[in-house]
Amino acid sequence: MQTRLLPIVVLSALACTTVGVSREDQPWAEVEPTIANEIILDHKEIVVIDFRPVEDFYGELGHIAGAISVPISEIDQRLPEIIPYRSQTIIVYSDVPEDAIRGARILTAAGFRNIVVINGGIRRWLDLSYKTVRSH
Repeated sequence: MQTRLLPIVVLSALACTTVGVSREDQPWAEVEPTIANEIILDHKEIVVIDFRPVEDFYGELGHIAGAISVPISEIDQRLPEIIPYRSQTIIVYSDVPEDAIRGARILTAAGFRNIVVINGGIRRWLDLSYKTVRSH
């Protein structure tokens, strides 16, 4: 029985040290934009949430293609709209790191279990030359 558990323990330990991924003491993962981009490209059941104000979502910096605008100031009222995505992987970002973390906490409290925060938010995404869109 113990020999069967060893591969699981080893894989779990390795998963915690993946380059660009941090879990520390929170129930969500924090990833570099490179990892977030790979997740978005490799998985169809991904929901991306932008916690910035709507004017920023459609503004000069744009937003990640396919992202849903849920300003952090409105998350409590808008939570019913995103509850149906609770079982999916949710990638979140903002322009203010504290807003992304606050949003991740709220989603966790609402029962979301697969939350990924993009380190550095939209600015880091753009710094690494990933594209955004500004359309409605």
